Amino acid sequence: MKRKIAMGALLLSALMFNGCSKDGDSKSTGTTKDKNLSVFLVFNGMPLNDEWEIYKKAEEATGVKVKSYASKNNTDSTQAYNLMLASNDFSDIIAYRVPDLEKLGSDGGMIPLNDLIDKHAPNLKKFIDENPLYRKDMYSLDGKIYAIPTYYDLNKLSVSSGLFIRTDWLKKFGLPVPKTLEEAENALTIFKEQDANGNGRKDEVGIFVRGNIQAALNNLTGIFGARPYKTFYVENDQVAFATLDPNFKEAVKLSAEWYKKGLIDKEVFTRGWGARDAVLPTNIGGMTLDWFGSTASYNSLATTQIPGFEFYPIEPLQIKDGMKSVAVGRNTTPEIGWGISAASKNPEQAIKFMDWWFSEEGRRTWNFGIEGKHYTMVDGKPVFTDYVLNNPDGKGPLKVLQEVGAQVSGPGVQQDADYEFQYSNDIAKQGFEMYMRNENTTMPLPILKYSPKDVKKLEKIMALVNQTTEEYMQKWILGVSDIDTDWDAYINRIQQNGINEAVELVQKGYNHYNSVK
Repeated sequence: MKRKIAMGALLLSALMFNGCSKDGDSKSTGTTKDKNLSVFLVFNGMPLNDEWEIYKKAEEATGVKVKSYASKNNTDSTQAYNLMLASNDFSDIIAYRVPDLEKLGSDGGMIPLNDLIDKHAPNLKKFIDENPLYRKDMYSLDGKIYAIPTYYDLNKLSVSSGLFIRTDWLKKFGLPVPKTLEEAENALTIFKEQDANGNGRKDEVGIFVRGNIQAALNNLTGIFGARPYKTFYVENDQVAFATLDPNFKEAVKLSAEWYKKGLIDKEVFTRGWGARDAVLPTNIGGMTLDWFGSTASYNSLATTQIPGFEFYPIEPLQIKDGMKSVAVGRNTTPEIGWGISAASKNPEQAIKFMDWWFSEEGRRTWNFGIEGKHYTMVDGKPVFTDYVLNNPDGKGPLKVLQEVGAQVSGPGVQQDADYEFQYSNDIAKQGFEMYMRNENTTMPLPILKYSPKDVKKLEKIMALVNQTTEEYMQKWILGVSDIDTDWDAYINRIQQNGINEAVELVQKGYNHYNSVK
């Protein structure tokens, strides 16, 4: 069924009667007595919980009671979203991927928010006026705002990951903290050949990386100086593709050479997301590229399992002149947000509710939870309580917050980086500070907007290009084939896949981005 036909049916039904959500909750009628808003939100397998405490706080402040559209059984956000579209029974507010909400908006399923923000959302309007970088992300290709994104706090934190190495092993052998690729190679070779963990076996794995195959490939090539293989970048206002950069070929060659020498984990593509847990507590992992906050926490092994254990962040390695390890910074948004559906009976009420999250109180609530329970105010700033930082049930800080709805992506709100700094240890903070320096971080291409037609083209092309690239990269790194021998064939294949047309489409999106004021 075509969406526009579906939208017509939806709007007609909305005029005739009040719809019900999947759980039978009545939707808002638009009367002053009915302050309910149904919200579609499913995050990491968790549907919005009506009893989350931060939404109770929002109700106290706005008078609006939130009701979850998705049932507790809807743990797959994509499936739940598609079911909602197929049902023609929309929630008042929909939280989902911003590009999908903009597509829905262009088809008539979401209400443009421009005028509503101007008239009824002073906090949002102030935020838009004062933040031109974030403002660009709000406007769809047709100039309308269909969704308010969740924004990262780039003013305080623009990078999340970097290199780590076993600094206690460096000290054991009297080695300096490596600054160049040669120094890192020497250190990892000594770790392996001279039994760094002292167990009598050459079982040290050198470099290990965490994640699925895609993440592993990106982290490996990042260590050796290449951008993530799926990405586009800009030089002198011209869009280019990561794997066509000469640095990419060189980074893959280096990865293959180090793998052959035994300096890269032989299980680099099979350990998955549990790689850190497999190699750090067992005292065999030497070096990685990973998140500062969570990776630095493994230094607690020094007091529980491995005396003297130190796994500290280090500066990006100098590969050669003009080329060093790549750590990619955060973008402005994870492209998750919420907007008001065409089924909403009271858009003014909805935008006022959404506006509260951009107030000082609303932003603090989403970031830090409930005052008195999760944080207290100290010198005008929220400071986490022991309940968050040293939870009696052993839960991590983020888990404690998400259990009450805080730090759950979906609502349009601006994150406050202080939440992450507060529960990060001093080692993680060293990493943040080290990589916040401009020369240590590569910034990603900004969020670009495309027409539905161009999106389909780009997705089709890049699915083929990425599949081709992953196939070749694994063969090259594992030594199944040689990159110099295969290079021309690889370039030919991705050109047949349509990479040149993809670059043109991204250039078009980038030109539009620059035209938005």
